[in-house]
Amino acid sequence: MISMPHRHLAGLNAQVSAIGAGCWTIGGQATNRGTPIGWDGVDPDAAFAGLERAFERGVTLYDTADVYGLGHSERLLGKLLRVTARHNLTISSKVGYFTGTARHAYHPLQMRAQLATTLENLGTDHLDIYFLHSTDFGPHDRYLPDAVNLMRTWRNEGIIRAVGMRAPHRLAEERAATDRPEAAETRRWLHLFDQVCPDVLTTRYNLVSPLYADHETDIFRFAHRRGVGVLIKQVLGQGLLLRTETSVDQRRYSVGDHRSTDPAFTPENRRQLHARLAPLRARYGHTPAAMARLCVQYALHHAPDAAVLVGFRNESQIDTIIASLDHPLHADDITQIRAVLHASPHTN
Repeated sequence: MISMPHRHLAGLNAQVSAIGAGCWTIGGQATNRGTPIGWDGVDPDAAFAGLERAFERGVTLYDTADVYGLGHSERLLGKLLRVTARHNLTISSKVGYFTGTARHAYHPLQMRAQLATTLENLGTDHLDIYFLHSTDFGPHDRYLPDAVNLMRTWRNEGIIRAVGMRAPHRLAEERAATDRPEAAETRRWLHLFDQVCPDVLTTRYNLVSPLYADHETDIFRFAHRRGVGVLIKQVLGQGLLLRTETSVDQRRYSVGDHRSTDPAFTPENRRQLHARLAPLRARYGHTPAAMARLCVQYALHHAPDAAVLVGFRNESQIDTIIASLDHPLHADDITQIRAVLHASPHTN
């Protein structure tokens, strides 16, 4: 049995399992204000068995959100918390996307209501990390000051241990002072970071994420310099990086599945990604398990201070992910992967 490695998560100042259970994928179908945000084909019993299997295999980090299945993901995780030792686990949830009937998702009354519901769903009296899930704080950031004050109050009261914030998919701090297309977004995010002063960030990173030059400060260097922890999401590219079929996927997603409107899941984009990954499959293996190993180990190698959140739907998928820990990548593997997927050292 593979022993689960741990990482010290700065900001939270705690040890967490290197692999965390990302619980978006077990929330099931959902829409939020007409936008599909869920996943088709989720069997609640199989999903809960996956949660139990993760705990058995040493996973101590579990990440969910109020909007994942509109509470369903939190309630499934709460079912696990009823049969495990809560103090051994690190639980994070999020607020900021689900508006309900409030004026805004970050209206103080809505935030208080969502936190109370989250704690009830989970059956716990505190969260280890509470993330500001969105960077939309209303016109002229109207709700930002109240949101920040509430998070700090809850942290001071011990209801949450750490404040979380999402990071942009692309960030090089120095580019805020340039005329590059992403400069305005970078400046805005840096402003929000200074206002929120988060303890932990969540960011997307996987095999096809852009690379940066040595003189540039990417999100991992940025967080390290400020003593902020990082959780990495979408390591598997929402499953796209694992697929091995050569034919066009003709499946139709429901109106409650986010893939029905996500450009990444169009047949043409999937075809291009499949071709881009072909040299890696030829070298490392064509199975989903072989690709999962590349995805997980690539992220862990790049960010030794971060933990990786991985989505799942059942215990078999948990086993596949954890099995990848037994086969680390070496420096020449990383060089090979980057040579295949990135035309230059800082392609983005």
